[in-house]
Amino acid sequence: MRLVSALAFTLLVGCADKGDEGFFILNNTAAPTGGSSCTFTGDPAQPFVAAGAISYYSMEGYLFTPLLESRITAVMGQESERTIHLEGANVTLTLANGGTAQNFTALFSGSLAPNDGTANVSFELLPKSSIMSLGNMTQNVEVIANITPYGTLGGGRIDGEPFQYPITIVGEGNGIVFGLQPPVSCKTGTLGTRIGNPCNVYQDGAVDCCVSSTGANVCPAVVEM
Repeated sequence: MRLVSALAFTLLVGCADKGDEGFFILNNTAAPTGGSSCTFTGDPAQPFVAAGAISYYSMEGYLFTPLLESRITAVMGQESERTIHLEGANVTLTLANGGTAQNFTALFSGSLAPNDGTANVSFELLPKSSIMSLGNMTQNVEVIANITPYGTLGGGRIDGEPFQYPITIVGEGNGIVFGLQPPVSCKTGTLGTRIGNPCNVYQDGAVDCCVSSTGANVCPAVVEM
C-alpha cells in the first residue's frame, strides 16, 4: 500500500513540474510612487501596470518588474527542495500590427518558494536598441512582448507559463511620458513637481523635465546653477 502511494505521489510531482504547470507571471508590478527607490516586496497586493509606455527618447530600455507565483506544492520540511531557482526569460518582441520580430534571452536570478510563493524580479524587456529599431520619432508604436520565464527545480529545467505584455513606444508630441509643455529652461525656478518612475523616469507615467544650457533634457527637472 505504501509503494502505491509513493508511486502516485511521484507521478503527481512530475506532472506539476512540466511546462506551464510550474509557475507563472501574475502581473507587472508598478514602481513605488512618491520616492526614488525602485524596490519591490513580492506581495501580491502591490499595484500593477496592465500595459507599459516608454518614450522614444528614453536613455534606457523598458524595465519589467514582474511578480511570479509558484504552482509547486511541498509538504512541511521539504520547502527548500521544492523551491524554483529562477534563471531568466525567453522574450519575443513583435509589432502589434505584424511584421518585425526580435528574439532574445534576458538573464536574472531569484528564488520562488512552493505553496503559492511569490517573488518580484526585474529585467530589461524592451532594450534601447529595440526602441530605436521598432519605434518612431513622431508616432506611437505598440510592441507586444511574449515572455516565457524559466529556471531549475530539483536539478532539472522548469519553464513558466508564457505571458504577454504590450508596450507603447511614445513618439514626440503623441502622448506625454515625460516633459513640461512647452519645454522650460533648467535655469527657471518653476520646474514642475512630477518626479517620474523611480525605475526609469522615461516609462509608465509623466515626469517634469527641463532643458539644460547644453540643450539636453534633464529628468526629473533640477535647477541649473
